[in-house]
Amino acid sequence: MYTDMRAAPGLPPTPAHYDRVIGLVRLAERLGYRTVWATEQHVDDGYLPAPLIALSAFARETSTIRLGTGVHLLTLTDPRRVAEEAGVLDVLSNGRLTLGVGAGLNPHEFRIFHRRLEDRARSMEDGLSYLRRALSGEPSSEQYPISVGPVQRPVPLIVGGLAKPAVDRAARLADGHLSYSLVDAEVEVPQLWNERIAPAMERHGRTPGDFRLALSVTVWASDDWEREWREHVGAAFRYQQVMYAEWAGGGEEDLPAFLRQPSWDLDEVRRRVFAGRPDEVAERLSALREVFPFDEIVIWPALPGVPFELAEKCLRTFATQVAPAITG
Repeated sequence: MYTDMRAAPGLPPTPAHYDRVIGLVRLAERLGYRTVWATEQHVDDGYLPAPLIALSAFARETSTIRLGTGVHLLTLTDPRRVAEEAGVLDVLSNGRLTLGVGAGLNPHEFRIFHRRLEDRARSMEDGLSYLRRALSGEPSSEQYPISVGPVQRPVPLIVGGLAKPAVDRAARLADGHLSYSLVDAEVEVPQLWNERIAPAMERHGRTPGDFRLALSVTVWASDDWEREWREHVGAAFRYQQVMYAEWAGGGEEDLPAFLRQPSWDLDEVRRRVFAGRPDEVAERLSALREVFPFDEIVIWPALPGVPFELAEKCLRTFATQVAPAITG
């Protein structure tokens, strides 16, 4: 389960809204979801800016579900601060943290944090190297090691991103990769696997047994999916993709099409995502897994503006009717 904890377009989050999100996380755990992923952006529409804090709240309300940052923007933060907060969260959760990190792509965020966009690659390299040492639990040669070490030895490190350098960095320095394809996944994901992920794993001697693959796609499975898409889900997804495109600035060639040219046609978009009856969605995801052997599929039930009752229904339907039918 993914969450950015936004309430609705143009509305700030409230304590009551955050409580409802925490309720979704508790439900996800009861339904057998493996991980709740909290993401990060620094914008003005209520998007979650502090995923480790949110995951700390989730940690105290749950006992088994893993807690993932999907992703923490490592290039905007001192790696030591990330390592210290990650160590505390891993203790709070009794060893349930998966630390996902990424380079970011919003020029505005780099400006407000007084960072240079062109320094992303070096920041990621240095930051990942530091995190691996700091969170390994092994003796450190540093003068000032972090004061609270994690329960896990080591904390799993995941790198997110679709660009070739991000994928290569994941295979070289991390324990897995978090990828996404919000539209046209049945075209984009096989290309991503064949042209970037599989070659990077081969280059760096990684195998499916030691390199975890998580994939986020747009899923809405329901027997009443057409009405729900028309009345709530389609508009929420359109808002999400348009905002992502605005923040990205449309500049990088490696960006997927929906970030460079988001679509305003909801009828067109719904044909390009996994929206449909549960059996149809399961069949399409099973076919996708045949060409991209993901370990974890990540869905986003509470898009900004989707009523919580529908988000809960989405969680239940996916857990009971879709996930069991996906191959393997």
